[in-house]
Amino acid sequence: MIVRDQLLDDARALSGLDDLGDIPFVEALDALVDSLNRDAQVDGAVRDRASETLTGVLVKRLRLVDDRKQHPAIADEAITAPVVIVGQPRSGSTHLHALLACVEGLRAPLFWEMSAPSPPPDRATFTTDPRIDAVQAIIDTLPAELLVRHPMAATRPEQCNLLNDWTFINQAWMASWDISSYREWFLDADYAPAYEAHRRTLQHLQWRHPGRWVLKYPKHLLSLDALLATYPDAILIWTHRDPAAVLPSAVSLTGFMRESNTPDYDPVRFAREWIVIEELALHRGLATRDRDGKESRNVDIDYRTVMADPIGTVASVCERIGVAFDETSRRAVQQWLDDHPQTEHGVHRYTAADFGLDADRLRERFSFYSRRFL
Repeated sequence: MIVRDQLLDDARALSGLDDLGDIPFVEALDALVDSLNRDAQVDGAVRDRASETLTGVLVKRLRLVDDRKQHPAIADEAITAPVVIVGQPRSGSTHLHALLACVEGLRAPLFWEMSAPSPPPDRATFTTDPRIDAVQAIIDTLPAELLVRHPMAATRPEQCNLLNDWTFINQAWMASWDISSYREWFLDADYAPAYEAHRRTLQHLQWRHPGRWVLKYPKHLLSLDALLATYPDAILIWTHRDPAAVLPSAVSLTGFMRESNTPDYDPVRFAREWIVIEELALHRGLATRDRDGKESRNVDIDYRTVMADPIGTVASVCERIGVAFDETSRRAVQQWLDDHPQTEHGVHRYTAADFGLDADRLRERFSFYSRRFL
């Protein structure tokens, strides 16, 4: 059984720190721990992995809070007009994120610095920081099949839910474990603390390595109103793709993560669960977009366009967001494309039928979205 107070004691012992800061997290942590114990019924190695993960996130929180106390200038950093990719998963968003990160003046948070943000990264040592090798060593232990589904490396841009995981208000937990009561709690949560943590972590990372942020996380759609309340000048990039292609691919990725922690994993049951989440995310995100009414902040990009003309797509995005796309940036984007072909880690093989899904039914169910953007 996982015990919250033991997690806190372990994190304090490992970090040598005690101050957990002022951003609320206990209710979220309790909801997660209770669901892991009661719903997922974690035991043995799965329980140990979950405890280690949660303890690590608490250590991260303790260190971030301490850094902010030691370096009060971090709190003076302004996060200006971040560019946030919020489109569907498996719609070219990871690819576009990596390409935009090559543009001079844009800054994407890398896996290593979000995983181990303390002390604040420094531009002078950004490419030689020893944390890079430490984080890469962890990635190197991951199953090859996971990297086929979602390429990862310490020095690659990564989804920005790692900026606010230390509030424990984090949809990503639901991919790894069968935690139905946490899911119910999360979908009705106050997301403001998560985005305040998100903002503070960006301040932390840019203090000694500035740049205009380009971020990516499809599940921002579930809480887009809170994101816009935190970053009212944000630019939103919506990547679009046929739901009949997106959804089986998304289920294949997340199902692979869920299966490793779920002895009685059922791919068909999991697909039903996950399709509902994707559907809700689109409904919530589009409702917020319509309420916001500021269409000038939204950039819509078709998956086919990203894949057929990646450099042209980046140039078009840069024009929309007011960033120069010079020859140096163009060469950097081309170098990334040359170094990271789509099949860099292998071919992601799956079918909709693997998960009891039917392409025609998916297109009908998600027609509210497809009619508008495809």
